[in-house]
Amino acid sequence: MTDRRSGLTASRSISRFLIPLILMSTLFAGCEPFQELLTPPPPDDGESAVKIGFLYTSPNRNNSRYGAELATLQLNESGGVRGSRIQLVPRDIPTQRLISEDINDTEYVAALAEELIFEEGVSAIVGPNRSTYAVVVGEIAQRNSIPMMATSATNPAVTAAGDFVFMAAFTDDFQGKVMAQFAMQELEANTAAVLTHQEDVYSEGLSQTFIDNFTAQGGVIAANEFYTAGTSDFTAQLTVIAEASPDVVFSTGFIPEVPIAVRQAIEEFGITATFLGGDSWDNTALIATAGAAVDGSFYSSGFSAEAEPSDLGEDAYQFVAAYTAMFDETPDGGAAGGYDAIRLVALAMRRADDLTPSMIRDQIAATENYSGATFISGYDENRHTSKSVVIKRIVDGEILFHKLIEP
Repeated sequence: MTDRRSGLTASRSISRFLIPLILMSTLFAGCEPFQELLTPPPPDDGESAVKIGFLYTSPNRNNSRYGAELATLQLNESGGVRGSRIQLVPRDIPTQRLISEDINDTEYVAALAEELIFEEGVSAIVGPNRSTYAVVVGEIAQRNSIPMMATSATNPAVTAAGDFVFMAAFTDDFQGKVMAQFAMQELEANTAAVLTHQEDVYSEGLSQTFIDNFTAQGGVIAANEFYTAGTSDFTAQLTVIAEASPDVVFSTGFIPEVPIAVRQAIEEFGITATFLGGDSWDNTALIATAGAAVDGSFYSSGFSAEAEPSDLGEDAYQFVAAYTAMFDETPDGGAAGGYDAIRLVALAMRRADDLTPSMIRDQIAATENYSGATFISGYDENRHTSKSVVIKRIVDGEILFHKLIEP
């Protein structure tokens, strides 16, 4: 554990912005005027604004936007960027509607990115949180020399487009390795089944990294099953997994499919293996949709509000307090990703001599020892960063901090 994460107590005073946030949340929580305050309309009095586009999947990742809104409000309270306030320009990616209406999701996401660049004139793009979409946006951002900071996207390929594309999260190379080691060393698993969301960059990549690391340590992959978006009956996949009788099942998909699969595995097939998930499980809707079926499961995340204050660090503790006061809910990894990604871009803008795209890019690349909801020491040549992985456990319907693993 680094020094910045030690010595904090819950009684330590929080920063000066928290008191007005508490008052605002009390007066306006759940009200439209409060949301207008968070994302104010474009200035009509000649006031300048620095536009940052924000992409997020909805409805299950609205908390990513909430984290971004909190960061924007705090940054504007402390002076904005170079004398101008920050204007967040959000665009949501309605994942379930795209599936139900058979809309090409990559084309939809590409159109949103181009709208932010060419119609809104944003100085940078933050998000999206899903790797498959972040790869698409990264290519567009690079082609148009617009700095981009992915929020919770973790596949290493997110930054492959070029030097204008960065990640705020850890990569799946580390996350997959951590979960494979955890399964073998702490859960003493010798066999594993893997359940993967087919044709998704994140899910396929994380599953493969887990498989590579699990087998490299002598483990056996007893079943390797795939499904497509929108699947509601996992009989075919679970029949194979049940027959294999693995010690653990590693599932790298998303809501709503993951809760359906886990419930069916337990209720219909009597599978007793411990379920493991990646950071896509770190979603406030997980327990609400999966119920008791996910009790006893473990999953990885880049952030845990459930950790002791002394483990969080002061800046993370203040983030949790401010977020909870503003939105009346505990932040998860998605909220932390939105918060940190906005701040990483805005703080780079503050350091830059001007707001040309190349200057912003260079200052993001020069980031050192960033401290917010999470801690980032800096970026490597691939615009990746080393970050801790948190493992969480679900017990009696509650998400509990289990352990933190440093890179």
